[in-house]
Amino acid sequence: MNFSEKIDIDNNVVKYILKAKYNEEPTDEELMEIETLHDYVHKIKFSEIDFTANVDMSSGTPAVTDAEAGDTVVEIALGKIAPKEYVLDENFEVSFSIDAGRIPDSELNDVIKTKTIASQAKMAVFQAKLKEKVIETLNEMRNEDNSFEQETEIIL
Repeated sequence: MNFSEKIDIDNNVVKYILKAKYNEEPTDEELMEIETLHDYVHKIKFSEIDFTANVDMSSGTPAVTDAEAGDTVVEIALGKIAPKEYVLDENFEVSFSIDAGRIPDSELNDVIKTKTIASQAKMAVFQAKLKEKVIETLNEMRNEDNSFEQETEIIL
């Protein structure tokens, strides 16, 4: 399944969009994939995602990492997110934004020094965790798909 993603910053608000992407005229392979998406309906539920991860700031741009917290790595948690659900199909589109102006000073530290960087770090966590959940869900759907569904002509 193909996706397009976009990160935009406007007036100190970081906005992220992840959207399913198909050709205007879907190929046979895409049509089969869409059929599978409809056969095994799955939802991406924010309530099932832990939006907490370590973020590395060594390059100046926030990047989610498996490295332990240290001089350039800090744990970032998004806190409570509205419990939204999105059906994973050809119309899948998630939009999420973080306003840097609403980030409390208490979230700043030696690694995340400004609210602008804090909003970008939080968005990096959101992006990584959402994509991780989408991949996990797609793998579940692919594992459920088999040759059970069929149509044959029989004589009894």
